[in-house]
Amino acid sequence: MTEKLYDLDSFITEFDATVISCTPIDKGFEIVLDKTAFFPESGGQYGDKGKIGESEILDTYYKGEEIVHQGKTPVEKDSVVHCSLFFEERFRKMQNHTAEHIVSSLIHRKYGFNNVGFHLSREFTTCDFNGLLTSKQLSEIEFLANKAVYENVEVICYYPEESVLETLDYRSKGELEGKVRIVEIKGIDMCACCAPHVKYTGQIGVIKILGFIKYKNGIRITMKSGYDAYEDYRSRAEQDEVLSSILSAPQNDLVPALKEKLDFLDASKAEGAKIRFAMSEIIADSVQNTNESICKYVPMFGIDDLRKLCNLLIGKTEKICAAISDADDGYLFVCESKDMNLRNLSKKISTDLNGKCGGSETMISGKLNTDKESIIRYFEKEMYND
Repeated sequence: MTEKLYDLDSFITEFDATVISCTPIDKGFEIVLDKTAFFPESGGQYGDKGKIGESEILDTYYKGEEIVHQGKTPVEKDSVVHCSLFFEERFRKMQNHTAEHIVSSLIHRKYGFNNVGFHLSREFTTCDFNGLLTSKQLSEIEFLANKAVYENVEVICYYPEESVLETLDYRSKGELEGKVRIVEIKGIDMCACCAPHVKYTGQIGVIKILGFIKYKNGIRITMKSGYDAYEDYRSRAEQDEVLSSILSAPQNDLVPALKEKLDFLDASKAEGAKIRFAMSEIIADSVQNTNESICKYVPMFGIDDLRKLCNLLIGKTEKICAAISDADDGYLFVCESKDMNLRNLSKKISTDLNGKCGGSETMISGKLNTDKESIIRYFEKEMYND
C-alpha cells in the first residue's frame, strides 16, 4: 500500500518514489507509487495534480485501497521518479478545508448543528448543516472564524491509539473504520479528517461566507478562504470600480446611487407606459366601427402595450383585431377575437407566418418572422376568410 507522505507533512512539494505499476486507460495511464504526497479525491475534496517524472498528473484518486495517479504519459515500472505537486492549487485547498473545520466547529459549539455535507470545488466551498441559521448569526460565525485565523493557532494532525481515541471529544460525519486521523486546531476544533491542512490558522489568511440557502432540513453555506477569498474580493473591487464610473458615484455610495437610478428608471417606465396607452386611445378613437378585421402597426410597443391596444380595438369590429410592433428579426403581435377560438388557430398562425404564439381562446400573442405587409394582410383579410 502506498505510503501517505501528506500525512507526515502537508507541505511536502517534491519527493522521489518508486513506480509500482503503470497501467494504460482510456484517458492516459494509472500510475501507482510506493509513496506519494498527492492527496486523492476524498472527503469532499478533489484530487491533487502535478508531475511524476515527465508525466503530467491530471488527477489523483482511490481505486479500492490503492492511491492512483492519472498521468498523461507512461512512466517505467520499478523506476525511481522525481515527483512534484502543483502546490499552489493544493495550498488553496488546504486553506479552504481548514477554514471549513473552523466554521463547522464554531457552528456546532454555538448552535449544536452538525456539518452533514462538504464539497470543495475549484470555484468555492459548500457546507451543509442540519439546522437553520440567520444571516446575522452567520455574520457572527464569520467574525469568530477570522478571529481564530488572526490568532494563528497551531493545527496538528495525528493518528491516536485506540485507547486515546476513545477519550477524545471529536467531530465526525459518520461511523469510522480502521485507524482514525484527527485534525486538531488547538482550542477550536477536533475532527476526524483524512485531508491535508495548513500548519497554522494564520496561513488561511481570511475566511469569507458568501451566502447561504435553505437546503433539505437545514442550510447550505457557500464560502471562500485564503487566496480564493482574496481573488474574489479583487474581482468584486474591480466590478465596483466599473459601477462607480457608470453611476458617477464613489464606491462607498454605490447602493444609494444605484437605487436612485433604478427609481428613476421605474418612474420613466411608468411614464412611458402612460404615454403609450394614450397613443393607444388616440389610435382606437381614430378607427371607425367596421365589419372588417383590424390590424394596426405601432412601433416601439411591447406585448402589454399591444394587448391594451387590442382591448380598445375589439369594440370597433365584429371580427378580429390585431396589433403588431417591431422585434429583433421579426414582429411582436397580439390578436383578439369575439367569436373565433384563437387557441385552436395558434398552431396554424405560427405555421402561416413563420412564428410562435399561444394564449387563450379570445387572445393570443407571440412573435412572427415574416414581413410586415404579409402579417397585416393575413390578419385583415386572409385569417378570417380561411
